[in-house]
Amino acid sequence: MKVIGIVGSPRKNGNTNILVQQVLAGAAEAGAETRTFILNEMNYKGCQGCDYCKGHDKCKLEDDLTEVFEELASAGGVVFGSPIYFGQFTGQMRLFLDRCYSLINADFSPRLPVGKKAVIVGTQGAPDPAAFKGVYEEFKGQVSGFMQAEVKDVLVGVGYHAPGEVKDNIELMEKAKNAGLNLFK
Repeated sequence: MKVIGIVGSPRKNGNTNILVQQVLAGAAEAGAETRTFILNEMNYKGCQGCDYCKGHDKCKLEDDLTEVFEELASAGGVVFGSPIYFGQFTGQMRLFLDRCYSLINADFSPRLPVGKKAVIVGTQGAPDPAAFKGVYEEFKGQVSGFMQAEVKDVLVGVGYHAPGEVKDNIELMEKAKNAGLNLFK
């Protein structure tokens, strides 16, 4: 089984990626092959609204997301990770998500094989755990609906600003590792 991580944080060593890597470490320990895509290090554009993908089986744009979509299609699990910037996922993640329009048919049925397992990872500086609950719930609905994936867990690191702070939260780090270990159970 293959599990990929898609990280929307511009901080490669930031709290979001640390949590995504913990989930992937758990998945690897359970026998999965893992791979990470750091969106900030990739060259891609947002959706152009051309609808090419509705008459063809792929996006018209051929950039670094082409490989991500190929890996996503063959993976049994995916870990989506993004911090909250100004009340929403980062711009890097939003551009990626807009391009996921090419992963659904004109009737909104999924093009990806159904039944994938997913974990959503987020971090936020705001100390209130419920501050952005709606963002995570909305995304969970999109992953469940458009991708027909089973969201196994939503992990949110709350109140973190400096890169690496999340490592001090032993309980959350353990929860992230267990999410990966139990992804296919």
